[in-house]
Amino acid sequence: YVLDAGKNVKTLKKGDRVAVESHVPCGRCHKCTHGMRHICERVQILGVDRQGCFAEYVAMPELCCWKIPAGMPPEIGSIMEPMGNAVHAVSAAGVKGKTVCVFGCGPTGLFTVAVARALEAAVIFAVDINKHRLELARSLGAHELLDGGDPDLVGKLSKRGIDVTFEMSGAQVAITNGLRVLRSGGTFVAFGIPSKPIEMDLANDVILKGRTVLGIVGRLMFETWEEMQRLLDAGKLNPAPIVTHRYKLSEYEAAFATIKSGQAGKIVLHP
Repeated sequence: YVLDAGKNVKTLKKGDRVAVESHVPCGRCHKCTHGMRHICERVQILGVDRQGCFAEYVAMPELCCWKIPAGMPPEIGSIMEPMGNAVHAVSAAGVKGKTVCVFGCGPTGLFTVAVARALEAAVIFAVDINKHRLELARSLGAHELLDGGDPDLVGKLSKRGIDVTFEMSGAQVAITNGLRVLRSGGTFVAFGIPSKPIEMDLANDVILKGRTVLGIVGRLMFETWEEMQRLLDAGKLNPAPIVTHRYKLSEYEAAFATIKSGQAGKIVLHP
């Protein structure tokens, strides 16, 4: 909720409900003035480069506050920012009528499954080593589930004509397999952040197969937010099943433990 607004704020007032774009752009650099505010050269990320995130109150620029409709459940508003990553990734790949595969079914991977379904992907494969998260992927629209630890995973998927791979885990094996299951000329969407530099057979897995690699970070500001709101308003996108647990703010330690257990989708903290 907006608890107070500065005298120069024009579009928001006290009592408005907002979702927050956590990347605060400078508005002056080359990226900002050329339609790429999401990769601003001096971006400040909430909770990383500026105070916030788990603070009781946070001051945000008007630009980064997305007013949400009166009828939207607060829980959905609270997950719009991370869901926007998936909307950005899936929109950039253009999945309508295509066969896609999502590697990694953590929260962002689950959002990706839901958005791919909303944007009319023809077939959606979900890959993970966690059976609980694979079942969540099924509930969100995945047509087939595959075990990421299957030694014949590449062989099985490479026969299915995968047009787009979404790599949402950052794991070396998932990146390698995600590239190799793609048909020639397919698109590899790189979103997961590896914990260390990875190895890649650039010649055989990318160049000689004519594949496209898209690096995705954050959300387009504010094209992604506009598309996400349209999908929600039209009822095409329903992320509610991704919220598997709810805790009070005072129960944050239990919430963190649940996340670490791997038996959760998205967790929402309530006052």
